[in-house]
Amino acid sequence: MSIVFSQNDNELVVNDNKIVFDHKIRYVKEVRETLIVLLEIPSNEVYLNNVFGITSIGIIKWRIQNVGDVFPIKNQLPFENLMLQGSDMFVSDFYGRRYSINPANGEILSSDIAR
Repeated sequence: MSIVFSQNDNELVVNDNKIVFDHKIRYVKEVRETLIVLLEIPSNEVYLNNVFGITSIGIIKWRIQNVGDVFPIKNQLPFENLMLQGSDMFVSDFYGRRYSINPANGEILSSDIAR
């Protein structure tokens, strides 16, 4: 069953619980009974790990794992895109670095380059 929610600018309402994020919401997608929220980060701000998992009752369950904790990376950037393939979830940054994410806990599973 789909999670019913509404979004406006930087606010997400799930099950009458309002979550106010620091930045505007770019995408909300549902994966395995979790809403995945990607925030839109202005290019003049430093704000990393801009993907969140929200429960069906409107509670922040996780924030994405820091890429630097898993892979040696230079110039870490905010994520720009959120993609689903079946129940698999991927995020990518401006440089096309794509990461497979566990939607249950926000853990980064693997990395490659999106083309």
